[in-house]
Amino acid sequence: MLDDIKKLLLAGLGGVVLTKDKLEEWKKRLVKENKMSEGEAKRLIDELREAGENQWKDIEKSFREMMRKRLDSMDVADQRELEKLRSRVDELELRVSAVEKTIGPAQKLP
Repeated sequence: MLDDIKKLLLAGLGGVVLTKDKLEEWKKRLVKENKMSEGEAKRLIDELREAGENQWKDIEKSFREMMRKRLDSMDVADQRELEKLRSRVDELELRVSAVEKTIGPAQKLP
């Protein structure tokens, strides 16, 4: 599990390093040094940005799947199960309230 988390964090850090500002700075330098035209540099930066965003989405998906597997192995309730329980509690509260109304104030349950 720790190896998986390390891999995810390292991959994420690689994507974070290439921020928008850094990419723009790199684009300007490529154009200034006549290594690429403005259009070529822009296309390259756009492709890198898109690849980084896609990679980040994949990392998030992998992380969610890994965490879901871990939570499933620990038998932790998911959102759907919690909502069902809330609904049952609400229904039971209504039923208890109705019973209390029919038995009168002197006989209410503690």
